[in-house]
Amino acid sequence: MQHRRALLRAAGVIGLAGLAGCTGLANGTTERPLTDGGTGTDDADGGPDDGGDGDGTRPSDREYPPGATHEAAIASQDAAPELPISPRVSLANPYVTDGSPVVLRVDVENDTDEPVMIGEYRPVVFHYVRDADGTFVWYPHSDRSTSGEPDRALPDLDLADEGCWRLASGIAQTMEYGTVEIPGSGTLTTFVGLYVTHDASGIDGCFPTGTARFETTYTDHTGGIAGDEESPSAKWGFDLSIEAIDSA
Repeated sequence: MQHRRALLRAAGVIGLAGLAGCTGLANGTTERPLTDGGTGTDDADGGPDDGGDGDGTRPSDREYPPGATHEAAIASQDAAPELPISPRVSLANPYVTDGSPVVLRVDVENDTDEPVMIGEYRPVVFHYVRDADGTFVWYPHSDRSTSGEPDRALPDLDLADEGCWRLASGIAQTMEYGTVEIPGSGTLTTFVGLYVTHDASGIDGCFPTGTARFETTYTDHTGGIAGDEESPSAKWGFDLSIEAIDSA
């Protein structure tokens, strides 16, 4: 069960994110089947399934999905915060192709036998979270689910160019505060896609390369929403590396 409450400050919209309800994709978007380019990975060199050589680099003799231009890898993840939950991320699709951006799976485990209430319900699963430089943003590709893996769909967004996965304009987000309840020993799961923000600067080419840092805040509201100053909270994040695929 998810709960929402209006912020005390005046309602409004901010420049990037989606007009999101508690359980669905952003309002005003349509869904279409999500086309992947490959399997996920958890480490910097592509993981054992992707043929990494263990030194943080990707082998040059790899076979990539048709049309793949970039590959992402999880470079590092923070240790679990000192809260009753453990976030983790993995790549459901590590490739940028004409049919799909990079897709991240986000899991937040409840480490206790009792229900835990956390907030804010969007950024705890990296919905609309930008990287530290404001170049990238994660956009929902599924609902949030505590009852198994949710169905994935590619949102119909206004992109700058076909296959470029850069937003053509900002997307409004409602100013509200929501929480989500994770059952005892349960897991909150969602999928998000990686997009270049519409106002990103200093980009060379269609899709930037390098390492991006993503970080969010988890607040434990199990005892009720008492304000950020009184509810235990902690930051957690991860680093994502992105490399261009040599088509030569």
